Amino acid sequence: DKSYRLAFVGCHLPAHEGKLEKRNGALRQILDAFQSFLSGEAVVFTFGDLNYRINTTYVDALKDADAWATVVRLTTGRSVPRLAALDELTRQPQVNIDACGLAAFWTPALSFLPTFKCIKGVAGLRYDRGRVPSYTDRVLFRPGSNTDVTCVAHESVPAVTSSDHKPVSAAFEISVGFGNVHGDIVDLATSGSDEPPPAAPARPEAAGPNQHARIAQEIDARQRWGDPQAHIPEGERVQLSDRSSEASSSRDRPLRVLAVTLNCGDAPLKAVELRAFLRHGRVARRGTRDVLADVVAVTLQEVKISSLFARVDRLIEAHLSQHERVPNACIAHLQARMFLLVFRRRDVAVSDATHGRVITGGLVKGACCAALTCAIADRSYRLAFIGCHLVT
Repeated sequence: DKSYRLAFVGCHLPAHEGKLEKRNGALRQILDAFQSFLSGEAVVFTFGDLNYRINTTYVDALKDADAWATVVRLTTGRSVPRLAALDELTRQPQVNIDACGLAAFWTPALSFLPTFKCIKGVAGLRYDRGRVPSYTDRVLFRPGSNTDVTCVAHESVPAVTSSDHKPVSAAFEISVGFGNVHGDIVDLATSGSDEPPPAAPARPEAAGPNQHARIAQEIDARQRWGDPQAHIPEGERVQLSDRSSEASSSRDRPLRVLAVTLNCGDAPLKAVELRAFLRHGRVARRGTRDVLADVVAVTLQEVKISSLFARVDRLIEAHLSQHERVPNACIAHLQARMFLLVFRRRDVAVSDATHGRVITGGLVKGACCAALTCAIADRSYRLAFIGCHLVT
């Protein structure tokens, strides 16, 4: 008695190292061309030979070395995490990811060795010297507004010998939900490398509501440094809302918690840093709408002594426009130079908020605990947050 809208986008993007901009531009063109098929309720799969490479410029040690030999050495050692850290798709600058529309997608985490460029006719992985081994064959996905998606498998098939690519497959389970994702996956909205955001692009002279929504999504990285839609006239902005409010009466409505930590390194707490890591209280971004956290817990370490509790409190609350502090669940301990601050969304009922003493000494520079009960959708949850700073 359930139906699901699925959309599959098969594509082949421009090849060769150093063509990242062309690949991203082609993907943007493809997603724009098929926009009428990619409605908000559709679960979208974008897959094919996307041609994203192992980018050897991401590690200084590879710049002047034999990149092919170095990457092959990593594959021989089955160092998948180190290879994944060089993945051009997920580790390119975040502003690039946002601009081409990739920020709306997730991709299964890499758990196997590169699938290109292999020598034809050879079972297993034997790489052609002419190309740096890379993860060119990929599967991306985006949940629908009324569905949850779980990635249950992601694998390659080295036994296939007819091509210089090895096939890649991913398996998913789809269920009714609120746009959540599960499994061993990478969120492209946050996976990119950190770079200072460029100036906001000029707003098109004639653009409808859909165009403004897309602009808001494309510059998501810039949103972390300021007003999410400062470039859009006030009357035409995308409304910030909690997707789960559409089903707020449902007993299946989950409690959403955002936990963030920052070691300030004895530097003054800066508003720009807060904008970056507080994410305006978001736990996820779905297209043009934000899913807001019901509870936000922040722990800060190595806070400069001059950063008074009230000032830190106000700075954080200023970037959580729909949240307010839970007083009994907030701790400031300047001797240990750490804070534990808990905020609730204003429509979330909180009770029995309390906190314990700060622990210091031995291998612990500082540790503190706060607990509270949250009630939402006719259910209550007991939460405990332990902020800690261990000896280096």
